[in-house]
Amino acid sequence: MYDQLAISDELIHLAKQVATERNLERLLGEIVASARRLTRAEGGRILVLDRAVRHLHCVVGQNDVNPAASAIATAVPVYDAGMRYNLQDPNIYSLVTGKVVNLGDMYSLASFDCSPLFALDRQSGYRTKSLVVVPLLGADQVTLGVLQLVNLRLGPGGQVGSLPEDGVRLVSSFAAHAAAAISITRLLEENRRLIRQLDREAAELEAENSRLHQQVASVAPDGIVGGSPAIMQALDLTRRAASSARVGILLLGETGTGKDVFAAAIHRASERCKGAFVVQNCAALPETLLESELFGHRKGAFSGAVADKKGLIHEANGGTLFLDEIGEMPLGLQPKILRVLEDGVVRRIGDTRAETVDIRIIAATNADLAQKMANGTFREDLYYRLSVFPIRLPPLRERPSDIPLLIDHFLARTCKAHARAVPALTADALDALCCWRYPGNVRELRNIIERALLLLDEGQRVDLCHLPTDVSAQRQVLVPATPAGEDGAAIDLKNVVQQYEARMIEAKLREAGWNQSRAAKMLNISRRSLVDKLNRYAIRGPNLADGRAENVVGQPPVWC
Repeated sequence: MYDQLAISDELIHLAKQVATERNLERLLGEIVASARRLTRAEGGRILVLDRAVRHLHCVVGQNDVNPAASAIATAVPVYDAGMRYNLQDPNIYSLVTGKVVNLGDMYSLASFDCSPLFALDRQSGYRTKSLVVVPLLGADQVTLGVLQLVNLRLGPGGQVGSLPEDGVRLVSSFAAHAAAAISITRLLEENRRLIRQLDREAAELEAENSRLHQQVASVAPDGIVGGSPAIMQALDLTRRAASSARVGILLLGETGTGKDVFAAAIHRASERCKGAFVVQNCAALPETLLESELFGHRKGAFSGAVADKKGLIHEANGGTLFLDEIGEMPLGLQPKILRVLEDGVVRRIGDTRAETVDIRIIAATNADLAQKMANGTFREDLYYRLSVFPIRLPPLRERPSDIPLLIDHFLARTCKAHARAVPALTADALDALCCWRYPGNVRELRNIIERALLLLDEGQRVDLCHLPTDVSAQRQVLVPATPAGEDGAAIDLKNVVQQYEARMIEAKLREAGWNQSRAAKMLNISRRSLVDKLNRYAIRGPNLADGRAENVVGQPPVWC
């Protein structure tokens, strides 16, 4: 029935148009015109689904008999009043089901509600009889809209009728061209939008990077290594704390997180940098000796006090006193430290007069001070005076991207002290070190590196055999041995890649504070992809409950 040469000419013409035309409306107009020529349709339209997936909008309309009937002015709603698919409308039925609607006389059929077309006919004076609606199926069978053909004159003598069966495939090919045109145009628009967004974000990141570098430099963080969001936030707070010469600072964090290093950095960056930086571990001495160390004593104050002695508080006058493990300070000494904090007054053991000192106290603890206050072993007034400016130092497991930097730092520092060349690490050793959870945090990593260098012979690389058994065993658990093929190569590559991907995702989530959107941005994937991977790998965190990712939006239908 169809002229095969004419079909070939039209399809070749459309292929060229899709490849060269970048104006979507002109391109869709060419597609409608070609479909009308081959089906001898009086009119044709293309309705495209909006990005909100709520309405079909007519973007192209043609009608040779009555131009006023070419386009549907009102949008066609996808849902009815009950928020169900509006399947009574032939356009929505084709959109949702992916099926072709082929009506020979729509006025005589009650299976569909064609009210919008009837209203258009009354307004324009045109009479629509036959109607063909073909879905625009894009990639992955996602429906982008529909192609309409009106009053097809394919019968003997040019009578208006429905589309013959052999014409459905032909019209579907035109619909496929329209879907491809829409997809390409949207892809180009999205690419342009992403390029603009990436340019903006690159400029913002460059400015932020410059600002953070200035902040890091301003606190002179000797020994503080890292660039993860968690450590940069701690450094930002450190810089702000250093700007005041008297505000009380409480460093909170697990053992080995570097509280002493941060305390020294605050002192160096403050106005007190020319004064002394004095350190005392409150858990290292019994109460009587600790009191003497801190406050000093007069000759004869107690047995063995053969001369006057200044306390550490006196030594820190004009500088900084760092009280480590403040949570272990005996209850009897706490009121005296509180007086120093509030009034700057200190009295030596055995003395009758008080002395005024000008110091800033930085305290640190890995203990739960709230629990200690509840148990009555730590004074609330001292806690609130110490924690005017609390800074939480993140454990190493929350900043995994800093582990390679810390490894390089400790290798270089230790090798410099022993006058030896810095060795390289094997991939297995690096992987094991990056996978370990470090209950002892940065201090543990430093000790591991120093131990490995002692076991290392000249010219060797640091390998699993140079690491503690727990660390190397953890690596074997995370990446189990896979069966070997005939050539000895591991064959379960997919399993290994999935395990590495799961570890990387969890690491970035920890860095992002378990914020899924931020982690997805750091991983350069969409949030939906991240949620799928969280569910696939059963990754759980403090913001992930009931085995599902938080705020997971329901999957949209296939046609959106």
